Amino acid sequence: MPVAEDRSRRDGPLSRTAVLDAAIALVERDGANALTMRRLGAELGVEAMSLYHHVPNRDAVLSGMAERLMSQLQPPPKGAGWQDAGEWFARQLRIVATSSPQTFALTAMRPLLETRALEPVEALLAALVRAGASPADALMAYRALASYARGYALAEVAGFTVDATSADGEGALGALDTDAFPILAGRRDELRDVRADRAFDVGLEALIAGLSATLVR
Repeated sequence: MPVAEDRSRRDGPLSRTAVLDAAIALVERDGANALTMRRLGAELGVEAMSLYHHVPNRDAVLSGMAERLMSQLQPPPKGAGWQDAGEWFARQLRIVATSSPQTFALTAMRPLLETRALEPVEALLAALVRAGASPADALMAYRALASYARGYALAEVAGFTVDATSADGEGALGALDTDAFPILAGRRDELRDVRADRAFDVGLEALIAGLSATLVR
């Protein structure tokens, strides 16, 4: 027998935004495998069929979740130089990723098509073009910055492949033979100083310096 719609389980009328926000909350709480249309409907107190008035399928839910995350990014301060705009974009992307890690890991590689999600991208491109970059070079610079921030955030969410700051990572390095791995095993105490924030800053600074020397002069 169909389950009657329980309007007490949600606030206000069902909408695309409400569906996407519920999907994000579900994934953050129970993981990516929990995201089915039936489970999402139950979270909202409706039958799964009710969701299809707002999202055509699960793939559309995933794309919408990516858009919802990216729409949290704010454009850089008005008139910011391209370096400041690039740093702003990269840092905000990392903040969004670490604030919704399960959703980011699930949706980070999906294309962005929605207007609100593209506004921060347009602002960064505009800063680059104002600095003298061609639109094509500006897009390449954006891709480099976005790829770095996205990749770093994904590694941070999943766990760095080499990390002496975590108990598991330190244990794995400590189990290595110091003759074969004189740095990873023999000098792991020094590797503990490689904190996530500092490493991100170093990489971002190097990337912007490289872009300054090649694309935007």
